[in-house]
Amino acid sequence: MDLSVNALVGAAIRSQRDTLGITQDELAQRLGLSRPSIANIEKGRQQISVTQLMNLSAALGVPPQVLLPSQASGAKRLKELPSFPANATPQMKEWAEKLIVGRE
Repeated sequence: MDLSVNALVGAAIRSQRDTLGITQDELAQRLGLSRPSIANIEKGRQQISVTQLMNLSAALGVPPQVLLPSQASGAKRLKELPSFPANATPQMKEWAEKLIVGRE
């Protein structure tokens, strides 16, 4: 079964939440979100922004990279991402690819 980027990030969020031993309600309160929003994020049904990723990582006490898909699946997952904006520079594209794929 091929999982989407959203599902992989959601699974990582749930894993970290479980490790901390907190409920979806507790995480939602930390972030000012509803419990259903947390459930949808964890199930990969709801996309999150970079800001939300940073807030989630802070609330879970882990670096944001921990919540991103692994390097092994990064290249395949990159194809699932929305296309870059027309005004994106080559440097922006390279930075995003490094972040997602983990290339050096």
